[in-house]
Amino acid sequence: MQSGLVAKSLEAAHWGLRVELTIIKTSGDQIADRPLHELGGKGLFTRELEQALLDGRIDLAVHSFKDVPVTMPLVEQANLLIAAVPVREDPRDALACRRARSIADLPRGARVGTGSLRRRAQLLDLRPDLAIELIRGNVDTRLRKLRDGQFDAVILAMAGLRRSGLLDEADTTPIGADQMLPAAGQGALAIQCRRDDEPTRQFLEVLNDGDTARCVEMERGVVAALSGDCHSPIAAMATVEGDEVKLRAAVGRRDGQPPVVRAGARAPRSGAAGLVADVVNQLIEQGAERLLLG
Repeated sequence: MQSGLVAKSLEAAHWGLRVELTIIKTSGDQIADRPLHELGGKGLFTRELEQALLDGRIDLAVHSFKDVPVTMPLVEQANLLIAAVPVREDPRDALACRRARSIADLPRGARVGTGSLRRRAQLLDLRPDLAIELIRGNVDTRLRKLRDGQFDAVILAMAGLRRSGLLDEADTTPIGADQMLPAAGQGALAIQCRRDDEPTRQFLEVLNDGDTARCVEMERGVVAALSGDCHSPIAAMATVEGDEVKLRAAVGRRDGQPPVVRAGARAPRSGAAGLVADVVNQLIEQGAERLLLG
């Protein structure tokens, strides 16, 4: 899906180039009955791809950037490099539900499917009465479970819905960042290659979007500053608004429970380097480190 989009973009940008797709099933795709944070975190979505890169079986890998570990990667990173970050898709989460168009409108005690501690914490902070239940699988599988009545609603990424062509606006509503902040890097792609593969790096440069790359870097900077891992419900979103950059973040308790503390700051592009420290300090003053320790 997203690999195909990248392949087409590369072929359009470089006359005569042909990109061969290699499908690799990751551990994250194969494990569908347990939360990822119990098994090694989102690195399970990148491990096999990174190993294939290092082994020379592939020349580049396309990841959902939110799945690329900020801390504790499962594969040695010394000869790996994120060479390009294309223009970002919609970073928001979405509510898929036939009975409600917003979190506030969900029936009391509604069963909401998500495998994310970040989403769980923010949902319960808004609606403590909701029954948050584990759901795994790809977008199509999750929507099928919703249609089959296993859940009253599921929370999905808008980017995944759009890229898969499965966005149905009749029963899917984007969730505003004022209610639910996304994961760091959500909606962005990370195109990775070997650090010592200069020809591939040059091919990929044309796909890089500077604003998206800078925003994701700041979001991941928040996670890194808080020593976040796969058990850490940390949300972060940076946006470029004219000549300003805005950074928002939220932190829940380590077990995916409220309370949720939030922080935000904005600065001119020229002064954006200090935004991460500003936002992290606000979170720490509100007790974020204690929440993340459980």
